[in-house]
Amino acid sequence: MSENAEIALETTTVDSQEYYLLTTGEELRAIGEAYPLSGNYMLANDITMSGEWSPIGNSENPFTGIFDGNGYTIDGLTAAPEANGFFGVAKDSVIRNVVLENATFDGFFPMVHHSSGTEIEGCSINAGTQAQKE
Repeated sequence: MSENAEIALETTTVDSQEYYLLTTGEELRAIGEAYPLSGNYMLANDITMSGEWSPIGNSENPFTGIFDGNGYTIDGLTAAPEANGFFGVAKDSVIRNVVLENATFDGFFPMVHHSSGTEIEGCSINAGTQAQKE
C-alpha cells in the first residue's frame, strides 16, 4: 500500500498523535492491506471477530506504528492454523492495551511473534477454547 493512499477511517488525536479509529473486524483485518503498517490505530469500541485471523505484519513488512486497544476488547478471534500471533512482526512500534477475549488457537499464540525495538504493555489473551491437534 502507498503511504500516501487515502484512509477512510475517522481519526482522533491523543497526546499530539493522530490515530485511525477501528470499529469493525473488517477494518482491523485491513491493516497492512488497505491501511498502512506504519499507521497509528486505536479501537473505538469492542470488536467481535468472525473468520480466521492472519497476523498483522511479517518479516518483509513489519508493523511499525502504534496500536492501542483503548480499553476495548477483541472478542472471538480464531487464529488461522499458520498464524503465529496477533502481530506477526513488529518493529520500532508501540502495542498497548490489546485484550483478546475468547480467542481460539492451536498451541502457542503470543500477542507479537517477533518484535524489535517495540514497546508492548497492558496486553492479554484469554482463550475461550484452545484447539487440540489430533
